[in-house]
Amino acid sequence: MTHATGRRGPVVRARRASVALGLCAAVLLSGCSNATPSQSRTPATPASGTVLDEALPDTIANLPLSDQHGRHFTLASLRGKTVVLGDFLTLCQEVCPLTSVNLHDVAAAIQRDGRSGDVQVIEATVDPGRDTVARLAAYEKLFGAARDWTLATGSRQGLDALWTFLGVYQQRAKEDVTPAPRDWWTGAALTYDVHHQDVVYVIDPRGHARWVDDGTPNTSGKRPSGRMFRFLNSEGMHNLTSPTDPSWTVRDVEEAVTYVSGKPLD
Repeated sequence: MTHATGRRGPVVRARRASVALGLCAAVLLSGCSNATPSQSRTPATPASGTVLDEALPDTIANLPLSDQHGRHFTLASLRGKTVVLGDFLTLCQEVCPLTSVNLHDVAAAIQRDGRSGDVQVIEATVDPGRDTVARLAAYEKLFGAARDWTLATGSRQGLDALWTFLGVYQQRAKEDVTPAPRDWWTGAALTYDVHHQDVVYVIDPRGHARWVDDGTPNTSGKRPSGRMFRFLNSEGMHNLTSPTDPSWTVRDVEEAVTYVSGKPLD
């Protein structure tokens, strides 16, 4: 995967200001909320990201997904919970391991605060052709299992529909590094990459997307462990040590979850 400041080029950078649900760009007013009277009692609007209120249609909410344990679910099956949703692929060398560091930490905070069953963190792949259930399970082991951290895959058609609806740029491209990087799991040379935006959404218990941030995950220097740290390339190391703005932190997501759910997450 190449981040917006890398090989993805100006197309992705031009979309940064408008990333979010393509069908409802008009509601993406940063710092504004379409809150109902009952929502007005929720905590302050998050300092980062964009607040919105857009229902996921049934065609998107009912797309079949599978987690790292082979269990089947849909976003609709998670209604009643606040869902943190990010995009990634397991063969990313620049950004996704850092996304996983942050979202794994968000999941740990959920469990620590007794919010398991109330909030769920999901990383859904943009590379379903390679990110099988078995590969997701292997990836999970590199970070350590967390009760509220789900890695998801599905059909290419379904995941393309999900990310297209959410306005997330993704493009498969031939691997252009020589020598080609080696798969951290199989050791095989990589033949293609998936260029994509790096976003994190928070979806409320009704199934409405309520907050989105688009940028580099800032881990405050916290490294992915072992094999994934070694898998980072030079751009990935730069993103780890000097994340490019705009960026988002664990605390940013926690504040968004607090805002959307109306319950503090510390």
